[in-house]
Amino acid sequence: MRVAREADQMTGGVIVNACVMTLAMHWLTLWATAGVLGYRARHLRLLVGSAAAGAIDAALVAMFFAGRIPAQAAVPLAALSIIPAVAVSFGRLPLARFLLVCAHVLGISMLAFGGASATAYLTGWRLVPTLVGLAGTVLLTAEIGWGLVHRRVREWLLFVPIEVRFGEMSLKVNALVDTGNRLRDPISGSPVVLLEYGAIADAMPERVRRAFMAFDAGDLGLVSELLADSSWLPRFRVIPFVSVGEEKGLLAGFRADEVRVLGLPRPTSSRNAVVGVLMGRVSPEGAFAALLHPDILAQAS
Repeated sequence: MRVAREADQMTGGVIVNACVMTLAMHWLTLWATAGVLGYRARHLRLLVGSAAAGAIDAALVAMFFAGRIPAQAAVPLAALSIIPAVAVSFGRLPLARFLLVCAHVLGISMLAFGGASATAYLTGWRLVPTLVGLAGTVLLTAEIGWGLVHRRVREWLLFVPIEVRFGEMSLKVNALVDTGNRLRDPISGSPVVLLEYGAIADAMPERVRRAFMAFDAGDLGLVSELLADSSWLPRFRVIPFVSVGEEKGLLAGFRADEVRVLGLPRPTSSRNAVVGVLMGRVSPEGAFAALLHPDILAQAS
């Protein structure tokens, strides 16, 4: 009787540990997949997706210990839990992208399971070291394959909120200090902050938005007409740039009255900056909406 009770307790402990491991593994692999593929995924959705897959895995583990399914069937069935996890975490995706995400999750999960199993074997199947081995395997896989960890650390270290002021209008956005940004206004030599159009569009007057769209379409005559009697005309700048895959181009920008860097121990500001407006996104994950010129930090007073 005592032996049976101890066996039940041991089985219960194994099931609990397995549930914790599967939940952690699903969350880590979903997070890593979102990062390497550049998809935006909220942490709550990742948690719910992980819980859904973990619940399926827990049921399979319980059925295995109850002798209802063999080990050969439990592993393939556990792999199917990736499908609801991806569906919940990433929402509706085209079939090709959905399969791509599932393939990444499956591949990272297999490596993570291998790393966790090896760590568990070497540490006597203790939970905490096994979790460390699991997390380490996922992070190492993401770093070696896609440089995700390096990019995340780089963004964390160089990530600052800024406030841009045009007259009475002010705009607060998150920015990344871009050490590779060397753009300057050709007239004044002012450093250029690159800002997403979507982040500033609502703050612009209607005519300024129309002027920007006209510039993007190459209609400089309409730009002059729209800004002719506007207070934004003296601010308007045309910034030449060179980018990878494109020999040269022109970027519309506006001289800012002030760019304040808020993420430092002591808030600083620069009154010598031009904001270049980009139609595209500067962060695929939407973590930041601007690229801050490094010289602005050096010039901040």
